[in-house]
Amino acid sequence: MNFDYSEILSRAFQITWKHKILWLFSALPVLLSFLIFPIMFVPIFFMDSNPYSQPFFIDQPIYIVLFVGFAIFISLVSYVLYGISSSSVVVGIIQSEGGTEALQARQLFEDGRPYWWRILGVMLLIGLGVSVAFAVFFGCMAAVGAVTMGLGFICMQPLMLLLYPLMLVLYGIIEESQVAVIADGLGVTDAIRRGWELVRANFWRITLMSLIVYLGIGFLSSIIMLPLMSPFFLIPVFMSNGQFQIDPRTMMLFMVGFSLVFLPIMAFIQGITITFLKATYTLVYLRLTVKPQDAAPEIPETNA
Repeated sequence: MNFDYSEILSRAFQITWKHKILWLFSALPVLLSFLIFPIMFVPIFFMDSNPYSQPFFIDQPIYIVLFVGFAIFISLVSYVLYGISSSSVVVGIIQSEGGTEALQARQLFEDGRPYWWRILGVMLLIGLGVSVAFAVFFGCMAAVGAVTMGLGFICMQPLMLLLYPLMLVLYGIIEESQVAVIADGLGVTDAIRRGWELVRANFWRITLMSLIVYLGIGFLSSIIMLPLMSPFFLIPVFMSNGQFQIDPRTMMLFMVGFSLVFLPIMAFIQGITITFLKATYTLVYLRLTVKPQDAAPEIPETNA
């Protein structure tokens, strides 16, 4: 079995850097989610400059209803767009691994179209399963805490630490299942079964790879993002210490201007990191399913 951590990571970096068009597809869901921010800033134009006045939307809860509804709508559309972008990105990675020198946005969109619904089905089915499992888990924790007057809840806190490695494993299953849809033309349930079997048979390999990738991406991203996010934290701290006073309207306007710079940078970074993640998991799948590195991984015909 050809599984070399350094080879996979270096190859994933090469694909990510060479085919920058994949960054755009990876960033699309993030860019769409930013549409929620304009509606967040609407209250600025209705706020009183008096810092002690009550915000208008407390007396007009219709704004909160509209905001929640808009947030749900954007989340659903982002979910669908993530499935679409994932299809094109994985197709592009497989084509690049097969020797394609140049990837075209329109062709990636067309090549990924037959897999949209199955990718969304994989995400939905696993998401529902995870949601039910977490609901049962936290429900049991709440019941134990209520019966033992909170003592049982405190004793169960160490179990929360297991959620982090569990999420790495779940993400690995999701990603490998998506690759199985495209690389081997499997249906939703067959792809999930393939992803589960692959992760179970190579548990430590995939878990260690996930840990390396997430720690590396998290560290590099924090170096870039933390300085950009500092105004969001420093201004409230300075105001609470009484070092200077800014009326809420002025502060919010500053946040709007800063967000116009911060959000595109965040989308750009997300596009790179998501592409690298998907490239890594795709290469892991191709290596573990014994696909020769020098052979072109063929994308099978679909029966959409």
